[in-house]
Amino acid sequence: MMNLLAYTCRIPGCQGPRSGVCINSLSLSECPDVIPIGEEDSAEGTSVVPEVDPVSNELVQTGGVSSLDAAACDALLRARGGTVVAIVAGPEVGKTTMIATMYELIHRGRLTAYRFAGSETLRGYEERCHLSRMASNAARSDTPHTPISAKLSFTHLKVATLSGIKDVIFSDRSGEHFDNALKRPSDIAGFAELKRADIILLLVDLEQLLKTPHHPTSQVRRLFMAMEQHALLENKPVRLVGTKADLAKTRDARSEAISALNELAVDLSRRTVGRVSVTSSLIASRASAGSTQIGEGFEALIDEILKEKEPPNFCAGSSWPEKNTELDALMHVYRSKQQ
Repeated sequence: MMNLLAYTCRIPGCQGPRSGVCINSLSLSECPDVIPIGEEDSAEGTSVVPEVDPVSNELVQTGGVSSLDAAACDALLRARGGTVVAIVAGPEVGKTTMIATMYELIHRGRLTAYRFAGSETLRGYEERCHLSRMASNAARSDTPHTPISAKLSFTHLKVATLSGIKDVIFSDRSGEHFDNALKRPSDIAGFAELKRADIILLLVDLEQLLKTPHHPTSQVRRLFMAMEQHALLENKPVRLVGTKADLAKTRDARSEAISALNELAVDLSRRTVGRVSVTSSLIASRASAGSTQIGEGFEALIDEILKEKEPPNFCAGSSWPEKNTELDALMHVYRSKQQ
């Protein structure tokens, strides 16, 4: 196997040996433009310096697959651990766009607290982002739709934070699967990503919430109740995420969207009688009219995803056996000091 760190590419702009994705769509061992560092034409560029993680000084690790199936995801989690993010959304709500934007912002260093440290599904992220880049020659930014025939898959992102390296796994399921679950709520019990999730993101289209609030509100409520009735929300934070905030173009529309989102989050929490707390946030993958800001709300969302869980409270019981042992006597002294 070739040592990619010893190679570079003679084509300006191609970072194939570093990213694992060849601009010529060839394997790196076959591409004629991949040459050892030091032999490249100095008139065309300079050698590529391996990207280094700012926290642990480990080299960035990348993978060339588009996605992970359930078995591969399970193997990765067993080997390295990580945070599993289950994304629940109907068709055209913005699930794939959200995943792609999160990768772009971290990969390009647009977020102050996070840096890209690798991915096992780098090719998949690049495929999702292609239509939103100038290189695609598309008339407008777009993101490919996850087809209904596609099976459950996962994407992986390795993030360097101020407290160390974190592995994050995002579920990727077609929105039509959730539409079908609304017809047969019991089917949602078989959604493996919801059982394993560390956090659940429940997405709602803000544009539709403002135009025709009944349909998206009803859909979100029914999905939420189906998950709650099948015990898929226990001990998991649930985040209600409003997508496409850039389409709320006026100040009044923005205030109305925030108000509607907060009310829906409160409504969902009440339906579980306080057992599940639902918080809300809004994001915008595109820049709003008259603005150049891209990725509004994403850093706060990543903060929520990577937030350390508080350990459960421990309370010693008050029952005592009829005949105390020496250990019981010692515990009695300890408990009296805690009061």
